[in-house]
Amino acid sequence: MAAWPADWGDHPRILGHLQRDLFGSATTKVFDFLRGCGPAFDRAHALSLCAGDGTFEKLLVEHGILGSVVGIDLADGRVREANERSGELADRLRYEVADANRGDYGLASYDVLFAKAALHHIAELESMMQGMRRALRPGGRLVTLDFFGPNRFQWTDAQLAAVNGFLRDEVPLALRRRADGSTVEFVQRQTPEEVARIDPSEAVRSGELHGLIRQQMQVDYDFAIGGTLLNLIFDSSIVNNFALEDERAMQVVDRAYALERELMRRGEIGCDFRLMIARFA
Repeated sequence: MAAWPADWGDHPRILGHLQRDLFGSATTKVFDFLRGCGPAFDRAHALSLCAGDGTFEKLLVEHGILGSVVGIDLADGRVREANERSGELADRLRYEVADANRGDYGLASYDVLFAKAALHHIAELESMMQGMRRALRPGGRLVTLDFFGPNRFQWTDAQLAAVNGFLRDEVPLALRRRADGSTVEFVQRQTPEEVARIDPSEAVRSGELHGLIRQQMQVDYDFAIGGTLLNLIFDSSIVNNFALEDERAMQVVDRAYALERELMRRGEIGCDFRLMIARFA
């Protein structure tokens, strides 16, 4: 079994394809891109929305991507954990309990507003955008790596047809077997009510994000990561079956990636995950 985290976007083969297509080299990571794209993020003071336990924010500072970060999250337990884990970086990392929906981010306080898997949990998008405008210093940037797909995960018919056809025709049974012995047979959409019962904030207005940012901000970079098919085909319960040393499994990954890019190119499916860097004019 592979050792990487059980998420489609962390699979090394998929990452290699994405990095080549987005950044021009299979070995150029997001961190590498942020270092080189400007402005000088390594000296920036940033606010991170929905920071959780602060794991990613700590990496951003440790790797010299951001100079310092204030992270906010609604869960006081996770904020406590994040502050405890800051360790020797405590003078550059601070976490506070706050609701990102309120848009109360401060006044001209930050060079960067950072949002990883955060914006799709925010219901009050208008307050969020107003808060960002107030909080960013002149020339400041929003950097977001997020889910921009359908509200409440209401997958399109074309998306589901492509996913289930690929699972049926291209993925051997052994690669679809979960750890408990069951197998992934097909993907179906839950109702919005079912999604909301699991997490009331999940993908609450995610389908509006891309248009809102492009409408209200000047976009410097808009990378179409995809994930429209890959997120569903390489479910977290089976993604680690696709080991790098298994050539047959890697051929499946390659075909799935190629199919997603082609269907996106033809406009038959949208792009559910994006990396965007934008600023207010």
